Amino acid sequence: MRRRHPFASKTDALWLGRTGALTSWGIRQMIARWADDAGVPHVHPHRFRHTFSHRWLLNGGQETDLMRLAGWSSRQMVAKYGKSAGGERAREAHRRANLTDRL
Repeated sequence: MRRRHPFASKTDALWLGRTGALTSWGIRQMIARWADDAGVPHVHPHRFRHTFSHRWLLNGGQETDLMRLAGWSSRQMVAKYGKSAGGERAREAHRRANLTDRL
């Protein structure tokens, strides 16, 4: 579908609108509209960074790979974006380690 868009050959942008590549503001508005239509509160583009980081780490992804994918140069960013769901990852790691079954 993207291939047929009139601006597809002029840009590598992932999302294209009627007048060319979607701006960050356009993407923000689109996400807000979708969330509002779905009745999901507090959705913004940065939430996707938090969710992606959490799921990456929960599924065993390496911090250095996450840093590269997200464009971060500091592990502090991994800590910042991974913090919101750190408890869930800790519980999952504890479950996988199976330490209580070895007593």
